Amino acid sequence: MSEILKIEEVLEKEGKYVGPTVGVSMLPMLKNRRDTIVVRPKTEKLKALDVALYKRGDAYVLHRVLKPTETGYIIRGDNCYSDEIVPEEAVFGVLTEFFRKDVHYYCTDKKYLRYAKRRVKTYKLRRFYLRAKGFVFRVGGKVLRALGLRKKKTNGEKQA
Repeated sequence: MSEILKIEEVLEKEGKYVGPTVGVSMLPMLKNRRDTIVVRPKTEKLKALDVALYKRGDAYVLHRVLKPTETGYIIRGDNCYSDEIVPEEAVFGVLTEFFRKDVHYYCTDKKYLRYAKRRVKTYKLRRFYLRAKGFVFRVGGKVLRALGLRKKKTNGEKQA
């Protein structure tokens, strides 16, 4: 029977971790259970736009560094809308490359770095759009219910 190693143990033993992604926090760059990541051990302080691997409780998290601080990092997933402060000692890996379908990307490629900069730069606009869209749907739903064109949902019932 083979032993199941933690990612940090694989990094220490093999010098890299190669595996699938799980979750949606790094969309649209990384798709849940489809893409493959290559993570290497963190050997120096990470920079803005690096993608850090760290643990939050028992869960592994792969999110983008927005800003290094004296004691750690301000980090956010590409598909997330709140920042997280992560201490330096919690970060043990950095994304160096990934495979999206059959295409291989290095995190040093100019095209990738343009994507990363654009993703960080458009955060406020994307957040505003998401909130505005939610507002329109909430108000629109109330208007439709008031006009009798849509009935209110009950538990277990699908929207009419």
